[in-house]
Amino acid sequence: MTAYRAIFNFNSMYQREVLKELKTNGYQLIGYKGATGTNQITTGLPTWFSESFNRMGDLIEIEHEPTYKVYVYEQSELKQYKQIEVDFLSEECALGSVISLNNDGSFTVLNNLAPKGSIQVIDNRDKDGKRIIVGLASKIMGKYTPFCAFYSSAQESINIEPNNKICLFTCQTFIGTGTVIQNLMGMGCSFEFCSTETSYNLEMTRLPWGIQQSDLKNNVFVKFPNQDLRRILNTKSPEVDSFYKKRYLSIV
Repeated sequence: MTAYRAIFNFNSMYQREVLKELKTNGYQLIGYKGATGTNQITTGLPTWFSESFNRMGDLIEIEHEPTYKVYVYEQSELKQYKQIEVDFLSEECALGSVISLNNDGSFTVLNNLAPKGSIQVIDNRDKDGKRIIVGLASKIMGKYTPFCAFYSSAQESINIEPNNKICLFTCQTFIGTGTVIQNLMGMGCSFEFCSTETSYNLEMTRLPWGIQQSDLKNNVFVKFPNQDLRRILNTKSPEVDSFYKKRYLSIV
């Protein structure tokens, strides 16, 4: 399995000063990953990665393996800023798998006939079962954490298609993993992992705090506060939104 990496190198004098200020001012690095599918919640995306800069050294390698597990959160509504608590988690399942969710919260792999690039979840609970939240968790920094969320009703099925689009931003507000957020809360960037782009070298900018590519490539896109995470990660093009750029730069 290919391992993807986003690398921050704070070894230069300038970047060490930036890291020191990020730590002093209590900043976090926050990450999200894209997916689409049936009955996807519209209140935001679960926070996939959250780490305080106070816990970081001079070289940070955020490693992601595109492997997946299905999770269940036994709530019928998912509002913004609510934190998902995983009640049940399947074994690792491959793209193309059809997974049955059973009454007791267990999972059964039925076959590999789901649409290409997706995982199908069949909710085989009894018909009187309440609506719940299901989604995929993917591996980042060695842990499986939720990155997408969908409503599921008993005796129905949903298809979930993950992608490798990533969005990172920094902020001072504490955001725990699993917390549902709709818009960026600080300056950030987006990029996409693929077979030819398995690693991105990134660096921090200051005033305003942001993230940019540290080499000469041109496939990391600047993102601005209040941009919609679902629009960034679940559409075909991760290009810079000129409206948000103009609006943000006019007020800083």
